[in-house]
Amino acid sequence: MLGKLIKNEFKAGLHSVANIYIAAFAAVALMAVSLAFDITWLTAISLIAVIVVALGILIVTLISIVSNFNKTLFRDQGYLSFTLPVTSGQLLFSKAFCSFCWLLLSYASVIAIFISIFYFAAEQVGEENLAMIKILISTIAELPDTAAIISVIVTLVTRVFLKIIFLVAEIFFAITLSNVRPFQRQSFLPAIIIFIVLYGVLNTVSTLLSAYVPLSLLISVQGIQFTTQAMSGGNMVLSLADIIFEFALTCLFFYLSAWFMNHKINLK
Repeated sequence: MLGKLIKNEFKAGLHSVANIYIAAFAAVALMAVSLAFDITWLTAISLIAVIVVALGILIVTLISIVSNFNKTLFRDQGYLSFTLPVTSGQLLFSKAFCSFCWLLLSYASVIAIFISIFYFAAEQVGEENLAMIKILISTIAELPDTAAIISVIVTLVTRVFLKIIFLVAEIFFAITLSNVRPFQRQSFLPAIIIFIVLYGVLNTVSTLLSAYVPLSLLISVQGIQFTTQAMSGGNMVLSLADIIFEFALTCLFFYLSAWFMNHKINLK
């Protein structure tokens, strides 16, 4: 049953975001045509269109996730969802898994689009871009071996994954909490307020943990090293305290969301 839930979630998500990806493909194709035929005015228009669509991918994906979660669990469709032979935890997992995948795809798409724009700009600046690429290659070459490069990439990708999962958990918790009895009559405003307050408070705590708790991963040309210094010059530092804090909160948010769905939610 869980597999069917995930399959249906992907279908619903595809229906919501398909148009923005079609628009992105059209904008990129238009820019490719304008570059191929050297049409200056069309290149400028298509470049603006690509940037707007890239930002739209993130916005539409977030709106789709929020709308789908709220509509299918806490509005009329919620009566059907909660009569399915699955637990609230399974409902939550299916939505969280699919939301993570759509967010990951949106981030990857935006990064790919902006890399394309970078290379487009590189065509205009020529020598400056060549020098930048040479610096990047020399920096990577300074890593001791392939294993170090792989470990750095895996660490950074894992951090991005955890950030996305944390965002999904925070959004789901804010929406779920906004549907308990004290907030239920205020439409969607409580969810927005709860999310903003949580985001501000937790970001402040994360910043303090990164600055004052000396548990970090130092990413440098030597690879990844554990350090007890929160800051380290111009090198990239990932705070372990911050990562542990976010992981614990992610688990807590999912647990509380499932608990509220079981015990405190009154469907509209």
